[in-house]
Amino acid sequence: MKIESYFAYEEIDNWIEQYENNNRTIASVERIGYSDEGMDIKAVHVTNNSVPISDKEIALIIIGRHGDELGTRVVGPSVLEWLASKAAQETRNRQHIIVVPVANPDGCVHTVFGLPAYHLSDLEKRTLLPLGEKYVPDIVMDVHSVGKEKFGWNWGGLEAVIIDQNSKAGEDQYILWEMAREMIHGAARAGYPFLLHTLEYYQQLRKKADGLSESVFNNHVNGALYKAFHPLTFGMEVNHFGLSPDDTAQSGLAVITSMLERGNRISPWEYYPGYPNRILSGDFLAWISPRGKSAQDRRNSRKEIWSKRSFFETPFNPYRVMLDDHSVRVIVRYSGDEEITNGFTMSFRIRGTPKIKNITMNNEKVDYYIKRDECSTYVFLDIETVEKNDVREVVAQL
Repeated sequence: MKIESYFAYEEIDNWIEQYENNNRTIASVERIGYSDEGMDIKAVHVTNNSVPISDKEIALIIIGRHGDELGTRVVGPSVLEWLASKAAQETRNRQHIIVVPVANPDGCVHTVFGLPAYHLSDLEKRTLLPLGEKYVPDIVMDVHSVGKEKFGWNWGGLEAVIIDQNSKAGEDQYILWEMAREMIHGAARAGYPFLLHTLEYYQQLRKKADGLSESVFNNHVNGALYKAFHPLTFGMEVNHFGLSPDDTAQSGLAVITSMLERGNRISPWEYYPGYPNRILSGDFLAWISPRGKSAQDRRNSRKEIWSKRSFFETPFNPYRVMLDDHSVRVIVRYSGDEEITNGFTMSFRIRGTPKIKNITMNNEKVDYYIKRDECSTYVFLDIETVEKNDVREVVAQL
């Protein structure tokens, strides 16, 4: 599909209808609400329907929250067209992808920003947040676009991947930076020179320019979803000034396909494939992650653990020490006054590939499973239920 111009809302809406008709075996449209002026807000679901959603990662791509950002209007159709292609077969098999092509129809129709700068809009609260709560995505991408000038600054050449630094829990910062690097390299291979921005970048700009509004980039939806259940969250700025409509679409597609590819792989520290959003407390030496053999079980577990994350003692929990060169001890303290009914997986890392003689938890032998890479052994213990004021001490003898 060669894109010659930036679409109007009606064109996108008609295109979505035709897309669903042409791809009924893999695509379905869900109406998630209406704009203030009564226009449909639609989410397009794309997946291999023969594989249960419970076995898949879930990716949410939100596009067009700001109606004057013309470049966003071509990213959705480009991504959806790719998702229906042969090249996306593995992604359809392993993931359930939800694309919201126009999150703010009124803004799109009137070509205005269209949302409050400082807080979530009622529109987003009644459409995007319920969508997130319903499906609990593992990753969220919020797509934006810039032209030549905005708020007194020249944005004519800018294309950027934006890290939503909502928290410094677990290893979030490392993981977000590593994934952003992959997206930027993926865009570069396609011919588009993206930058890496953090929200601090925009905060610094606000300090330097009196005319620069808070609304340069707001991530209120991402922030709310992250707070609720810990998806990985990113933003993106495509460019509708320095690029043609078709190039704008292709640049956004290059970043998003790189992001989606990560959801098909197994990260070195993970036992299961999928997005690396499962280190909820701790670090790469010892950490707490969701429990469950299916992706849906891990989502349910992740949401519950995350809601009770403040009850894992800080500054780091679990706490890992080497008792000697043949044994490792890991201690987890949970101080909540409610059980964690879905339990969690306790994980830790051992240098090299030594033979493990036995592992005990609170002085009793327990079952465990492992995986190895070129320099480490990763140990995983599933804890079915975590009681109130629970303490677990694990010792591995090597």
